[in-house]
Amino acid sequence: MKTIILFACAAISCGAVFGGAEKPVELWPEGKMPSPQKNQSYKPYLTWFTPEKRTTDAILISVSGGGYGGCGVEGFEVAPIRDYMLAKGMTVVTMRYRCPRPEGLAKHVTAWQDAQRTVRLVRSEARKRGLNPDNIGFTGCSAGGHLAMMVATSSQTPAYAPVDEIDQLPCNVNWAFPVYPAYLLADGVNQYNTKKGNDLSDGFAPELKFDAATPPMCFFHGDMDGWSPMGSVRAYHKLRTMGIPAELHVMALEAHCFQSNPRPGTPAANWKDRAWDWLVSMDVVTGHPQTWKEGWKPVFSTWGKKLDTIADFEPGVWHTIEWGGAILTAEKDSALWLKGEYENFVLDFEYKLDPAANSGVVIYCSDVKNWIPNSVEIQLLDDHADKWKNDPPRLKNGSLYGHCGPAESNVKPAGQWNRMTVYAQGKRVKVVVNGRTTVDADLSQYTSAKTNPDGTPIQPWLSRPMADLPTKGRVGFQGKHGGARPYFRNVRILQL
Repeated sequence: MKTIILFACAAISCGAVFGGAEKPVELWPEGKMPSPQKNQSYKPYLTWFTPEKRTTDAILISVSGGGYGGCGVEGFEVAPIRDYMLAKGMTVVTMRYRCPRPEGLAKHVTAWQDAQRTVRLVRSEARKRGLNPDNIGFTGCSAGGHLAMMVATSSQTPAYAPVDEIDQLPCNVNWAFPVYPAYLLADGVNQYNTKKGNDLSDGFAPELKFDAATPPMCFFHGDMDGWSPMGSVRAYHKLRTMGIPAELHVMALEAHCFQSNPRPGTPAANWKDRAWDWLVSMDVVTGHPQTWKEGWKPVFSTWGKKLDTIADFEPGVWHTIEWGGAILTAEKDSALWLKGEYENFVLDFEYKLDPAANSGVVIYCSDVKNWIPNSVEIQLLDDHADKWKNDPPRLKNGSLYGHCGPAESNVKPAGQWNRMTVYAQGKRVKVVVNGRTTVDADLSQYTSAKTNPDGTPIQPWLSRPMADLPTKGRVGFQGKHGGARPYFRNVRILQL
């Protein structure tokens, strides 16, 4: 009876679509669908939805629940999530998997086959659409949450034999947020949890492998759900033991399908905002790299270390402020240089500026005593200050100082934190500020010390063409230049 209710709910139509819907695409070539079932009459399909204004290269695949007895694509478990993410600027793909439950097979097998195929089809299309094939997420509710868990934890287990070249692509996803997922624990493999999920001696359902490709996840569950929230709690704990970032939201007094008729002002009414916050915190949608991944080196994590063991600087100029040495600043115009030389790297950091501040980040420096002509400086500037408002783009925040800069400024007002990522790969230097690329330059084109390739003049103190600079050198931070201080935190480097 519960399955019928869930299916009925999932079939309810919801709201307007905040983006363009394309023609549905069948998942399988004619005659090649695996495990065909007489009781499953329709062909499974996916539908692409493009946001009116795209803000991220991420793709979300969204499916409904229904106890594997039915699968809606317009109900309260799909349409609101789809429209929310479209309004945020994310591309969404919805998928209708085969139902009802197959005969003679586990309840989820044909849906799982459809889900793995969908991930592969989406990955095959991503680059053509200007999207990232390594930034694919999956969400679903109830049985769809169980399907999201299988896609996320068991991608190294093939659900079907390959049918064409598409199936040579991996079917892992890069993140997931299961919503009140059902069937996760052994006491609820095919129904609600008979022991309420509270018997810790019961393991996970056997189809959940938690393999090497398991990605970060964010869980949402009501603590009055018969499909126990302990499934999400246990999955969250499992990810912790694997060293995989995870987030968990268990909402008091909420039952299954909590978002179908939420009480205003409660977490159940605002859970999609929390999902988006998680995507931001995990750098899924920011346009910046995921610095929590392996290989990133925190630079000014000064616990138990003195600053002078990490960098070279004039004594008394640079210091950390706030508890734990979290923020770095300078008292005068004198640069700080990280120890060692860097080539082919990514530098990521946050910064804020005092009013009218004029500072910079320096890469490829070959002479720290005469660094201005012998390095590439990325400008950090309070563009909002009156004294700089008439400066050309090549002098603005996020520019390669004196050479090229953004068409428009996107630095935040003084006192607010910004984020910058610098990609330094040989002669190519790319700068991203607050999620937007400000510079993507080929230094080999800058062969003059007097004029840039676009004809604009170069400041006389930049007396060495960027094309002549080595692509290995020191990384530095300019100090209190122009009488106003910069502040830095969360500085990390990835050596490529």
